[in-house]
Amino acid sequence: MTMNAFRPAASITATIWLFALGACRGAPPPPPTPPPALSTSASAALQWVNAHSSGFALADSMNLDRDRRALAPIVNGARVFGLSELTEGTDEFPDIVRRTLFALADSGFRGIAIQGPMPEALELNRWVQTSQGDPRRIMRQLGSWRWESREMWAFMLAMRQWNIAHKDRPLGFYGFEIPTAARAVQVATSLPDSVAGVALNQWLKRTYACVATNEGAHWGLEGRAADSSFWNACGPATAAAADSLAALRSRFPVSSPVMPDIAFAESMARLVRHHVSVGLRHLPREKQNAEHVIYLLDELPPGGKLLVWGGDVEMGRIVIDNGRTVQTGVPLGERLGDKYRAVAFAIGGGTIRARVPSTNGRGGVGSGGEPGFANTRVAVPGADSYEDVLMRANNQNFWLDMRGLPSDSAGAWLRGPRQMRLITEIYTPVAPTAFETSVEFPKNYDAIVFARSVNPAHP
Repeated sequence: MTMNAFRPAASITATIWLFALGACRGAPPPPPTPPPALSTSASAALQWVNAHSSGFALADSMNLDRDRRALAPIVNGARVFGLSELTEGTDEFPDIVRRTLFALADSGFRGIAIQGPMPEALELNRWVQTSQGDPRRIMRQLGSWRWESREMWAFMLAMRQWNIAHKDRPLGFYGFEIPTAARAVQVATSLPDSVAGVALNQWLKRTYACVATNEGAHWGLEGRAADSSFWNACGPATAAAADSLAALRSRFPVSSPVMPDIAFAESMARLVRHHVSVGLRHLPREKQNAEHVIYLLDELPPGGKLLVWGGDVEMGRIVIDNGRTVQTGVPLGERLGDKYRAVAFAIGGGTIRARVPSTNGRGGVGSGGEPGFANTRVAVPGADSYEDVLMRANNQNFWLDMRGLPSDSAGAWLRGPRQMRLITEIYTPVAPTAFETSVEFPKNYDAIVFARSVNPAHP
């Protein structure tokens, strides 16, 4: 597959500014022209989409039975269901994820993992499960503008309410990246002396000192042997720390008021142990993320399944930049085979929240010279792109299973490769082709969830 339409972030930014600086500053834009007629094969593809898509209405109250029927063929047999947010900054996608998670709760799905730091997400999970903690503060610590929104706060509230009402099948909230384990170490060493004892607390602090040393090392400058010695010394130490906290938990009755704090500290200790074990293997980013997802899957109750929310094309089985960039969906698919399903979220048009370059050099720029956040209209999809056909479908919003494409001209068109938009943090309609990437179905994604028109997320 050739992904020659995808460009690195720096190249995209430069392209955007060149287009923006040359944009017309005078008369308002002309009214939109009618979309061009579809080719014969694209028209056949549209007919197939209309016959096989499962529509849903975002404005309606949640209909779990309808959502289950739409999702069942796509998810049946999967242990991990990955959603790629090809267009970020929308009001609609968090709602789609929430509905998906709740609809799948009866099918063994026991949580959601976002593309965010694992220790901080575990703190949000504690709030989702027990109402302990300050969720707004923790959401700010997730480190991404995508999680600081009204939509995400509504998502967290809905999960908390679900767990209150469904104690027999509670849902968890997780992350699948570990930029640093510092917060996990802090929690694992923060039990009061009256609970853990002075000696254990002091020993834990000494033991976990190796984690900060490892994370601050200049990898390769000390030599490979030195790099390995950092992690090799830390591996047994962090395993012993996790075992010690597990032993501490076993000494208290389940009904003890301090049991939740001990169990939480132990869960963070297990995460640190996992972090170090992955570090010992010197894995590339995408394989680290895949290991984190598998770790979360193993932490769930027996038979538990996981919904994974990734930004841009993260959850697709996609390799870009001539093999230099591999997405997390690739090693996940290799590890899980048909137990992994990937879905791409695409839109037809509307308005999104993004960093938008200025056309006059004065507005829309942040204090660091970067484009500032604003609401912006999304350009009309390019001719013969996937969105060009999908936005003409009978259903405004729908799920579409792409694994059973026919062998005729409609199937050939839908298989691609064909362009889809990839709109992450930076976007301007002035340079629409800068945000396109080449995609194949079902090679890269098993299915599509589509919204014809979207609204911007609210900070």
